[in-house]
Amino acid sequence: MSRFFYGPGQVHGDEVILTDDDAHHLLRVLRASVGQEVELCDDKGSCRRAVIAGVDHGEVRCRLGHELPDSEAVIRFYLAFGVLKGEKTEFILQKATELGAAGFFPFTSERSVVRPDKKAEKIQKRWQKIIHGAAAQSRRAIIPQLNPPCKWPDVLDLSKTFDKVVFFWESEEDRPLAKSLEGCSRGDRVLLITGPEGGFSAKEAAALGKLGIEPVTLGPRILRAETAAVVATAVALYQVGELGGK
Repeated sequence: MSRFFYGPGQVHGDEVILTDDDAHHLLRVLRASVGQEVELCDDKGSCRRAVIAGVDHGEVRCRLGHELPDSEAVIRFYLAFGVLKGEKTEFILQKATELGAAGFFPFTSERSVVRPDKKAEKIQKRWQKIIHGAAAQSRRAIIPQLNPPCKWPDVLDLSKTFDKVVFFWESEEDRPLAKSLEGCSRGDRVLLITGPEGGFSAKEAAALGKLGIEPVTLGPRILRAETAAVVATAVALYQVGELGGK
């Protein structure tokens, strides 16, 4: 069943009005008609079953029904990752959204190959669209938050605002992920950090170390940056009982 997201301005009594891309997708792509059921989620993560009540001038009126179970992870994992070349960043955003990431902090660091340029705003809009589509396809209750690209010092400051921080470093050989996630409980916000194509420098790892953040390993094999970001998200969620874990 198709899932769509809506904001407060789209609510009219017990109905939600879908417009623009969502209405087009329903009417032209899915060939939906009056009486067909859909799933709708508001901006707070509350999802409900709905029935298409009518179509007026390209807008779709959906009458809200019963509430659906919450599908979000009880521990919220946010991914800070090095911005990558070409479609690799888009791959990370899409797959990590499908897996259950709660938000993203793309960054540039010492060994980054890609640096956001004057097209950053346009790229940001494209990234947001990819996240939106992946959230709907995977039946997420929320659209993960996408933050503007930042720099490594910003990531250091950001790490101080989370309950736990997990730093994945290719030079670490022993410390497992499970060690860093010990003590995680419902409602915690956890930041996962993975690097750019060139990895992290010893200086960057030391900066996190001064904050009490120890690096962890993803195993003996060296993964591509985009693979590492997605695997880190999946393994972290599995470790706390999501994705069939525990």
